[in-house]
Amino acid sequence: MTIVIIILFIVSIALIGISYLQRDQVKELEQELDHLQLSAMQEIYKLKKKMRVVEEELLQNDTPFTEQTTNSTEDSQVNTTRILAKYRQGMSLEALALSEGMTVEEVRSIVEKNERVLT
Repeated sequence: MTIVIIILFIVSIALIGISYLQRDQVKELEQELDHLQLSAMQEIYKLKKKMRVVEEELLQNDTPFTEQTTNSTEDSQVNTTRILAKYRQGMSLEALALSEGMTVEEVRSIVEKNERVLT
């Protein structure tokens, strides 16, 4: 009977030792999981911050683009007016194309689109 009690006592000590070792493994896994969560949250924060910077840059770059579009529209209106004025003075389509640096088809298209203005 004494031998059984000693064996049970040794087994209980061994089980307690094993349980402490397993707790450490669980704690390690929990710490590793916490570390992964924190690093993922930091990455998400950095990405959001970069997205804000990119959005601000796009918004800042968007304004000059609209100004350029407005300027190019105004330039094309000035070109159209100049082409129509020269056409009214009797300049040929070929001569207009050469003087404006355009193709004859482009000049013809502008003149045809604005025939109402000419008459």
